[in-house]
Amino acid sequence: MVDLRKLEALVAVVETGSFSRAAEKIHLTQPTISGHIKALEEYFGLRLFDRHTRSVNPTRAGRLLYDYAKKLLLLYRELEREMAYFKGEKVGKLDLGGSTIPGQYILPQLIADFRKAYPGISVFLKVGDTKEIIEKVREGELEIGMVGAQEEDPELVFEACCEDEIVLIAAAQNRFSRVSLEELPELPLIAREPGSGTWRTALKALEEKGLSPQKLTLVAEMGSTEAVKQAVKAGLGLAFVSRKAVEEELSRHEIQILPLKGLRIRRHFFLVYPARRTLSPPAQAFLNFYRKDL
Repeated sequence: MVDLRKLEALVAVVETGSFSRAAEKIHLTQPTISGHIKALEEYFGLRLFDRHTRSVNPTRAGRLLYDYAKKLLLLYRELEREMAYFKGEKVGKLDLGGSTIPGQYILPQLIADFRKAYPGISVFLKVGDTKEIIEKVREGELEIGMVGAQEEDPELVFEACCEDEIVLIAAAQNRFSRVSLEELPELPLIAREPGSGTWRTALKALEEKGLSPQKLTLVAEMGSTEAVKQAVKAGLGLAFVSRKAVEEELSRHEIQILPLKGLRIRRHFFLVYPARRTLSPPAQAFLNFYRKDL
């Protein structure tokens, strides 16, 4: 029988394209990852990866095994959730997801408080962009997510939870103290990747004020809030970010908020969970815990 942990290692290597990043993703050492892949190759008698200097790419056999491994791991997670019903809500495993802002600035403290109330429940937190987390909840890889935007999907429930404000930031030494919507297209702007809920919300708010995204002067696209903040501090340009993400930088006077005349961007974060699948007892306990904490 193939060890599920070895299949998990293979999935991580395919999705990250690297043995070292795969090790970080599933909290194993790189030699352990290499050992798992070697064991799978010996078991099937096939080469599963082409190893190059800078990348690791699955062979056709490796890609086929990856597809089946994803299905097997998903079935195993469903099995764990079903078995959790027999143990009750106080024990089990909970897979959560958070888009960048909730995943970094809201959920860690919430999980810590939840674990004090339910020490028998282990929690895994996956952080990604809004689009990725919604997709993983839809596929069943995650039971609950917290994201910065909602979609129209009858398979999912989006429950508004905490509020957030999206602000325009600049380096502390920036010469502007306030920006108008008319001036914004002339200024260098740092974008987030298309899957970012923060970026999607900011663009929607600008469009509602009659400012087309095509008119913006984009100088870079960053894949994380931290990268955006570093680029702003370096003077590359301005950026729209969650206020929750810049509290420390504001207190240290490393950046400044530039008020936008005639526009204040507020949004809700949303808890997202399946509409037609019954949540496991740990997941339901987490939802109840969050709702009581409001």
